[in-house]
Amino acid sequence: MASSDLSTIPARIAWGTSILFSPFLVPIATAVGVIQKYAAPQNVLRWLAIVVLFVTVLPVLSIAVMARYAKVSDLHLHNREERLLPLCCTLVSMVVGTVLLHQLGAAREIVWAGIAYIVNSLIFSAITPMWKISFHSSVATGCVTVLVMLVNPQFGWLFLLTPLIAWARVYRKRHTLLQTVVGAVLAVGNTVFILYMAKLGGQS
Repeated sequence: MASSDLSTIPARIAWGTSILFSPFLVPIATAVGVIQKYAAPQNVLRWLAIVVLFVTVLPVLSIAVMARYAKVSDLHLHNREERLLPLCCTLVSMVVGTVLLHQLGAAREIVWAGIAYIVNSLIFSAITPMWKISFHSSVATGCVTVLVMLVNPQFGWLFLLTPLIAWARVYRKRHTLLQTVVGAVLAVGNTVFILYMAKLGGQS
């Protein structure tokens, strides 16, 4: 299927799913849940603004600048070979944002959610030059794991969306099924390990 072909219902569903569960958008929804639970009311918007700026706005702007100067082919980073530099810029931005949250006094649960996201991104960035592992499925499942462990186990039903995300990425020929499955499994395992080691998983 051509990436620009949205003439069929499955193609539109796959495209919409890919946009809705973008790795730049899903962490914001997760941050809302974690911040609302652990932040003082007067700090909710402050912490959320930092997350949006350093996880979404700055990384997307950096990719747009790279596309403008032909460092990457497009904003979607379809070519695996072009992903390393944008991923490095995104990692730097997320590290700065997480350090800022810590320095400004955000709750440790919020900071550790950021650390889990950074570690997952670092691992998947290291894999990407060798294999085009799926960031869509990994970010989505990693974020759901954060919600389950830090906010409420009832968010576990969101894992049911994983097959839809995987299908969309395979249907649009962005990944193989194995790349989506491995991404999801690794993200869940990494996140559980990180939060368990931080002794956050058992907190209500």
